[in-house]
This record gives sequence, C-alpha cells and structure tokens, in this order.
Amino acid sequence: MTANFRRTLLLPLFLLLVAGCAGDAGGDWAARNQRVIDENGITGRTRDIPALEVPNVLAPGQPVEMATQPVATIAPGVTAHLAWGRGALLERLEMTANAVYPEQALGEELIVVAREGSAAFTFDGQTVQLAKDDVIYLQPGAMRSIQAGADGFQAFEVFSPIRFDLLALAGQDTAGVGVSFPDQGATPSLEPGVVVSLNDIQWTGVTDPLPDLTYRRSPGQSRMIWGRNAMVSLIRMDPGSEFPLHIHPEDQLTHTIRGSLEQGVMDERIPASAEGAHVVFLPGNMVHSAHLGEFGADQFDVFWPVRPDYVERSQRQQALYGQVIEPGARPTKLAEGFTFGEGITWLRGRLYFSDMFFQDPAAGDWTGSPERSRLISMSPNGQFRVLSAGMQSNGTIAARNGNLLVADMFGHRLIEVNPSTGSVVRVVLDQVDGKPIDGPNDMVMDARGGIYLTDPQFTPETEKGQPGKQVYYIAPDGTARVVIGPGEYAMPNGVEISPDGRTLYVNNTWSRPGENFVWAYDVAPDGSLSNKRQFAMLNLKPEVLEAENPDDRFASGADGAAVDTDGRYYVATSMGVQIFMPDGTPVGTIHVPEYPISVTFGGPNGDVLYMVGENSVWSIPTKVRGFRYPDAMN
Repeated sequence: MTANFRRTLLLPLFLLLVAGCAGDAGGDWAARNQRVIDENGITGRTRDIPALEVPNVLAPGQPVEMATQPVATIAPGVTAHLAWGRGALLERLEMTANAVYPEQALGEELIVVAREGSAAFTFDGQTVQLAKDDVIYLQPGAMRSIQAGADGFQAFEVFSPIRFDLLALAGQDTAGVGVSFPDQGATPSLEPGVVVSLNDIQWTGVTDPLPDLTYRRSPGQSRMIWGRNAMVSLIRMDPGSEFPLHIHPEDQLTHTIRGSLEQGVMDERIPASAEGAHVVFLPGNMVHSAHLGEFGADQFDVFWPVRPDYVERSQRQQALYGQVIEPGARPTKLAEGFTFGEGITWLRGRLYFSDMFFQDPAAGDWTGSPERSRLISMSPNGQFRVLSAGMQSNGTIAARNGNLLVADMFGHRLIEVNPSTGSVVRVVLDQVDGKPIDGPNDMVMDARGGIYLTDPQFTPETEKGQPGKQVYYIAPDGTARVVIGPGEYAMPNGVEISPDGRTLYVNNTWSRPGENFVWAYDVAPDGSLSNKRQFAMLNLKPEVLEAENPDDRFASGADGAAVDTDGRYYVATSMGVQIFMPDGTPVGTIHVPEYPISVTFGGPNGDVLYMVGENSVWSIPTKVRGFRYPDAMN
C-alpha cells in the first residue's frame, strides 16, 4: 500500500456497534429465527462455512440507509460508503472529475461494477477504460489504481476477504480478528483483468418458473458474477411479485438500487427503497422474504461464500444461450447512416429492409416522410444501394415467386416488388371488408402461402379506415379477413409462425392491452386463430419500469421477430434480441449496441442473424439455422 493512500473516518464512533452485541429489535435473533423456521416448516441447504467473528456496524436483519454507513475519504475527490458482513465488503465508490484512487496492492479478490461516468483502470501495468455497466474481476496480488474521467466515476466494489484497512477506517478494533479463510472451491465466472459488459451476462431466474402461468419465468431475474470467495447478484424483481420465506447458509448483504419493496426479515416486514439506498445484512440461515411494490425493485446482492445453487442456475442459463451463440461472440456492425431501419429480410443472397424517415424518434417525434424514406438492398458485407425511394415502407418478406413483399405503411397497402429494380409488380392488399387498411407493418407467410399482416394504424391520418389495430390473414386465394380484431393490443407489431405451422406469435410493442408480452395462438388449417395466451414476458429497461404513467411501464419496444428450425423465438426489443425456447423458457439476450428493431436469419447456410436498428445493420453468427417460408436462403 502506498504511503499517500490516506483515509479519514467520517462516522462518529459512538454510532458504531460491534458484531456479537448487535442484534434485532427483539434481542436474540437466533431464537426468534428458529421459531419462524419451525412455525413455517422452512428447510434449506447446508454446508460448512468458516467461522468468522468480524466487527460490524450493521445489526443483522435491519435495513438502514447507506448514507448512514461509514464513509471513507480515500484521496482528494475519492470517497466510499462502506457496508460489510463477515466475508465480503461492499464499497460504494464515488470519484469527482479526474480524481485519482492511488495505487494499492490487493490482498483480496475484487469485483468492480461501474455505475456512472468513466475511468482509466490500471492493474499490473495494464490500463483499461471502464464506463457504465462495465465489470472487471481481479485476484489477490494485483496492483491497481483508478483515474476518473472528465465526468467523474461511480462504481460498486466488492472485496473478499474483508479489507483490514477499511475495517480500521470504520473505527473497528481488528486486533485478533481473522478475516482470511480457505478457498471454497468456486471457479470465478470471469477471467481476471478482462472487462465485460453487464449486458453480456445473461439474466438468470433465481427461482423456478411460477407454475400457474402460461409463460415460463421466474419473477426474479439476476445477472451473476462471482470469484473464488464472493458472489454479486444484480437482481431485478418484477412489480407486485412475492418471494416467500426462505433460508440459505451463505451471508447476504443486500442493497436496494431501484424501486422499493418490503424486506421480510423473519416475522417482520421492513420498507426498503432505492430512494433510501437501504442496505441489509442477513447472516447465513436468517429467514427472509421479499414483497415488491408497483415498480418492482433492483438490488445489488453480495453473497459470501459463493452460492453453489446460483452458480448452477447461471451455468444452466449460459448453456441454453450457448446452444445458439458461441461464447464470446458479439454483433458486428455492417453498415450505418440510416434513420429508422425496419423489416429486414434475406432473399437469395441479399438483405432487404426499409429505411423509414421519422423526424426525431428519440425525442418522440414520429412525423414521417415517404419522400425521404427508402427501400434498401444490401450485400452481406454491408455494401448497399437504394432500391426505391418515395415510399414509407415497413416490413418485408420473400414472396413464393422470388419477388419481395413490402408493407407500404403510409400508402395503406401491401405490394409485391421486383427485388432487382424496385418496381411495383402488383398490389397484394389495400382493403379488408370493403374498407382501406391503415398502416400495414410486419408479416409472415405460412406453408400454404397465406400471409398474416399486422396493422397497428401507425399512420398520420386522424381518420382511420379500419375500426382499430388489427391483424389480417390473406388466404392463398387472395381473400383477406380480420383474424385479431380491435382492442386486443395497444400496438400489434412483429409476427411470426412456428416451424410446424401450428403456433402464431404476435409482439405487443408498448402499453396495454398486450403489455410486455409475446402472445401465442393456435393456428387452424384455414388460418383462423384460437387459444390466445401469453407465450413470453419480455425484460424491460429500468426507466420503463419507473415510468410515471402506469401505461408506459410495459414499453418493451418489441418489434420484428424470427424463428429457427428448432422453434426458438427471437424478438427485437429495446433490451436487445430476446430469445425463447418453444415452451417460452428464456434463453438469453443478444446485446446490440443500439436498439434492434427487426431481425432475420440469412447467409448461405441460414445461420447468421441479421439485425437492423435505428441507424445501423448488425450481424452475429449462430449455431442454428433460421426458418421462414418460403426458404429464401439460396
């Protein structure tokens, strides 16, 4: 440790408690805990954990605001709130612009999760850049320092074992205290010194899917990171969900960073929220539960030692994702310079998609312009040309005769286009039930040549031709009818059909009815639909979950979709391309640097997933082959 690594205690010493003297309001928490276990028949795992007695300021099971915890001034402009249990310490680090966290030799393993800002992070002579959501793991013995960027830097740092110097900083008497312990046998989830993004760590259900739902999902989804001794679980819990009383032998330090909940501790419920930045220390085998409010909640959990059941769950989830995407594979940008890419299709060696002009989608200005919109033809290497202009087109799919079917959204029609010249061959559909269709969007063809076409009425005219947002079915003989009527969805958008032709999927983009779900229907031989059900619940961004208007808390951005030959479902959302097994089990999410709007499989073998976003086109190789009728891969 360098001599200029200065520390100052800012918490009055009289507020500090010593572990062993600290307890819950009822006195002996162990006796109370056992009573709750006996009364509720609670069982859990068992394991041998090193016996440690570490002085602590946190009373077991009592949520307190992080702001009341010890604050360390590490260097000018470098401060950290501290919270710890027996085997791991959480440092909530804040650095002002260009501040320096002096070099230090680590005697502990370290997990860093960047929250805001940027920093140059130096270790063992290497310097890497950290920004929001970046993660890095270091093992004992590393030399590290940090220099904040011009916008400052905030991060969570987890040390295990607990740092003696920070305990002393917190006013604790560490004489005779041993915080080292033998390796618990865990293999770290990350390579030391390699920066990864949280977005590339797959969400994992922390409990089994709820049995009474039509879709398979745990109400708690976590991104997990672990070393040899400690584990971080960044858990997102669904609004209104419940986690019943349970126990585990590992210590848990839980810190609420978004939303609110009632933290159940034994037989008591205690409010915890991100506003209060509450932190709770739950010693191993302390009974606890969670009861979520209307916004749900995110928590930064630290477990010591590493939870083997969570490792197993995380590895099982990663294995599902690994069936589709090779470990370490990331999307590659092929081209950029578009306004709003939509409706991407692979047809005989080329990609086709719409470049829709909207005034300012990021600001919510969806004023369109057919004159400034384009239909694009692109080679797999990213070279493209404008196939046609002057039409605010949207979705595209291959026609059985080798032409391209294009939804002319503002033109209120579905047309067939020559993919070489861009000329319109014929109008496939422009009215249903004797009335003009409004804004044809996305479509899919079944094995008989029938077409399902969504119409979310996303057009500028105040007066609409149809009674509401609908889905049409165009039979092989050209006749068309409504198969999903008005009032079913706030915005029916992407649509796909399973490889066996028995299931139709419809994505709702935002709001309700429809919420953040992919919906499924049984398909009859004549194209009619029945047995509407929720197929998959889509993950949402934190700002969506926190929206002031309740109707805005379902904006997944779900748009274009694809399926592979094994029946997996791929849907473009604001969180990335979310993938589901045929039974609705979440597979994982492909993180794309910008919001993907539409997806399709292509390439000579049909095993490349192409994604078009607001500005760019991306691709990623897969281990599977896409399915779409007709087969236009060659």
